[in-house]
Amino acid sequence: MKTAQQIIGLPVVSIIDGNEIGKVKNVIINASKGTIDFFVIDSGVRSLSGGVIPAERVLGIGEYALTIQQPDDISDIVKIPAAIELMQKNITVRGTRVLTRKGSLLGQAGDIYIDDEDTYSIVGVEFIPSNSDTSTGIIPRSSIISFGKDLLVVNDDFIEKLIQTPSAIEDEKKNSQPIIYSSAPDISDTHETASDNGVWAGDVDELYALDGFTPDMPESSLFDTPDISEIDKEEPELTAEASEIGTGSRAAELFEQRQQEYLLGKRVTKTIYGSYGQVIAAEGEIITEQIIQAVKENGKLIELVMNYED
Repeated sequence: MKTAQQIIGLPVVSIIDGNEIGKVKNVIINASKGTIDFFVIDSGVRSLSGGVIPAERVLGIGEYALTIQQPDDISDIVKIPAAIELMQKNITVRGTRVLTRKGSLLGQAGDIYIDDEDTYSIVGVEFIPSNSDTSTGIIPRSSIISFGKDLLVVNDDFIEKLIQTPSAIEDEKKNSQPIIYSSAPDISDTHETASDNGVWAGDVDELYALDGFTPDMPESSLFDTPDISEIDKEEPELTAEASEIGTGSRAAELFEQRQQEYLLGKRVTKTIYGSYGQVIAAEGEIITEQIIQAVKENGKLIELVMNYED
């Protein structure tokens, strides 16, 4: 078991040739599953977008390095819509406010504890209380209802179940899997997010229905995976190939096009610098095709995706 901060900064080593090919820059959290699904890699090489390693491609995470089989296990993020979609949700956990099921704010979330020997699931979250009279400790996964962009929602009795040492989390792993609802629970009367039988591990924004969410409404995606049917309409001769390779080169092109169209007209919320320290997208600037091209050429597309607003 390791914390996210112990993993971030580790060298990435390809065991097939024994080369260090980059460092772990960040982790991408899947809020609905409570897992780390991708590792963002800084290879020090200019690319059109950025590299990520799917969790299933990781051989192991040791004290010195994160190991993979070969360099090809690092994928261009623009070719993995699922990674972009999760990154867009911007679930960081660390620094978010801790909210109980009944609506009490009791502190902040610190580092996350990750099971590095199984499915890279989050097995605990450090709790930093806002009141000195409240106990500190590690919130076990069984006490966590949902991971949100701004809030970590927990059971009302989570303080009673705080774990004091990381080693004690192992005892909680057997009880760490919540029951996932097929749709959001009815929150028309209250903001409760759990029932006596389980919890809903969805996004907090969806729980509070800020945008008119209803339980039977399908989850929307800012970056939809290109549909092979659309490829068929535009390029019939590619249908057979697309059927074999799924989101192949043509699908990747369609996805990248959609991604760029979505970003156009949005506002940059953080100044982005190029490879040589030059400003390529200033805070408050409206995103244009020229800005998108500049950030791609400087390998900063991920940074732009994470720092914009309508």
